[in-house]
Amino acid sequence: MNSIREALRKGAARIREASGTPALDARVLLKHVLKKDDTYLLVHGDESLSKEEQDLYELFLQKREQGMPVAYITGSKEFMGMVFRVNEHTLIPRPDTEIAVTEALEAIRSHGYRKVLDLCCGSGAIGLSIAASFEFTNVTLSDINKEALDVARENAVRLGLEERVRIVCSDLFSSIEDSYDLIVSNPPYISGEDMRKLEKTVRDYEPHLALYGGDSGLDFYRSITQQASSYLRENGMLIFEIGYDQSSEVEKMMKEYGFKNVHTIKDFSGLSRVVSGLLIPET
Repeated sequence: MNSIREALRKGAARIREASGTPALDARVLLKHVLKKDDTYLLVHGDESLSKEEQDLYELFLQKREQGMPVAYITGSKEFMGMVFRVNEHTLIPRPDTEIAVTEALEAIRSHGYRKVLDLCCGSGAIGLSIAASFEFTNVTLSDINKEALDVARENAVRLGLEERVRIVCSDLFSSIEDSYDLIVSNPPYISGEDMRKLEKTVRDYEPHLALYGGDSGLDFYRSITQQASSYLRENGMLIFEIGYDQSSEVEKMMKEYGFKNVHTIKDFSGLSRVVSGLLIPET
């Protein structure tokens, strides 16, 4: 049997063509097999894998070779310092989405918001990160996909947040009855053209229901922005995660439907990532 050190080296070499980060992927997969952390792998590099551990690691490497994302192999993904359960019914939370959470947390600090709606919630990563950050918040997680909501519910329980989290199956606002201080959404926003250009790991594995935003990629932004004022309280805020080239169109929509102080936040690469605006009543 291979040692931990050998398994990491051989695993990274094996998945090099399928992954842009083969060494990291091999390490995450082996940690999941062994149920150990990075420190353990470093300190016990000469320790041999059992046959069962080797076989499971080989199975994981095979799936990664075929293009399956690491998060779907392990069934989990770290986001905002917490571990979220994910599967083929949910998008994999990405670091860029943390910018939307950060904007939401700043809004809550500034305005004292307490009632939050995470629309198109998927695994619940955005809404649950907000609930975990502020104990005075109550969060509704909403999605059209019942299987995704099962994952969100499991994450709420695992994080000990179920008492402050409500789950609603809804096609956007169709089954939403309450009003909120803050609505945050990472809706499907991939255009028809960009859907054809997606990387294999995304195109073949992540749910198209959570990716495709209509031919222009803007369909959900338009629907949500048009209806949001009916579900936002006075001086409430709407926050969107957006595609890198959608800022001007989404800002235009929000202004058209009465939102003020509309602005775009860029990610660490300098690309537009989040648009937010306030629903301030006319004086």
